[in-house]
Amino acid sequence: MKRLVHGMPVQVRSLEEILATLDGKGKCDGILFMPEMVRFCGAVLNVHRRADKTCVEGYGMRRLGKAVFLEASRCGGEFHDGCERRCLLFWHERWLVPAPGAKPAAAHAPPAVPAQRFVTRDGERYICQSTELLAATKPLSRWAVAAFARDVWTGEVRLRDFLTLVWLTLRRRLSDGEEPNAILGENAHPTRGDLALAAGDIVRVKSAPEIARQLDPQGKNKGLGFVPTMLPAIGKQYEVAFPIRKMILEKTGKMIPLANTVVLKGIQCGGPCVANCPRSSDLYWRESWLERPVDKRAGRRPDGPRPEL
Repeated sequence: MKRLVHGMPVQVRSLEEILATLDGKGKCDGILFMPEMVRFCGAVLNVHRRADKTCVEGYGMRRLGKAVFLEASRCGGEFHDGCERRCLLFWHERWLVPAPGAKPAAAHAPPAVPAQRFVTRDGERYICQSTELLAATKPLSRWAVAAFARDVWTGEVRLRDFLTLVWLTLRRRLSDGEEPNAILGENAHPTRGDLALAAGDIVRVKSAPEIARQLDPQGKNKGLGFVPTMLPAIGKQYEVAFPIRKMILEKTGKMIPLANTVVLKGIQCGGPCVANCPRSSDLYWRESWLERPVDKRAGRRPDGPRPEL
C-alpha cells in the first residue's frame, strides 16, 4: 500500500474488516483497537501525522511505525467511564484505505459496538491505546536523527523547523533531559485557583513570574507540570474549551480526578520539547495560571467585582 502521509485522504475500513486484523487481545501489531474508534468506521478523513515515533509518558520517545493519526479523530472516552483526556487515536495502516480525491466525510450510520469484543478494564487499571502504548512501541535511540529527518521527507516538517528541532533536542539531551526554559517555583503548597471557569469563558495566561509563584521546585502544581511547550501562550488570551474533571494516567492506567483545571481551545502540544512528537495532546491549565481579562472600560474583570481603590 502507498505510504500514508500528511494531508492524504483515507477511508476507515468497516468494523468487520478491522476485527479480522486483530489478535486475541484486540490488537494489530501491538496497536489496540478501541470501541471509541467504531464510530469512525466508513468515514473519510485526512492523515494528520505519521506515528513512526511517539512519546510515551515516563519513557520518552519510542518507535512505533505502521500507524498514523487522522484529523478530527480523538477518543471521547465513552467506553472508559468518561475519561476526558481526548487522546488523538492511533490508526494502523491496515485499518485504512487510500481515498485519493475524496473529501473528508463522517460515516453515515456507525455500526453498533459489539461490547463483548473489547476489554476496557483489568480491575482498577483501564485498558486503552494510551495505557498499552509502551507495549506497542520499541526503544528509540537518543541519537536516532534519521527518525526525525523522515519528518522532512514526508513533508510534515520544513527543513528550517527540522534544524531548530535538532538543535533543541541536542541541547536538551546534552543537559541530561533538563529543559533550559522550564519555569520552576519555590511554593511547596501552590493553589489550583478558584476562577470557576466554564466552556466559552475568555482567559489570559499569566506572566512567567506569576505562574512561578504557583509552582513547586519541580515546576509542578499539585502534580501537574507547567511544561515548556506552554511558554508561547504566556500573556495571550484564549477561550476555555472545557473544564477537565477526570482522566486516565498513561503510566498506571488509573483514573484520577482533577479540579480547577481546564483545556484551552486551539492549544495542543506541538512536540518541540520532545523531538517533534506527533500526538498533539491537549495541554492542561490550572486556574491559578490564568486570569479573567480586565474590562478597561468598566474597570473590572468580567463577572467579577470592581477593584477596591
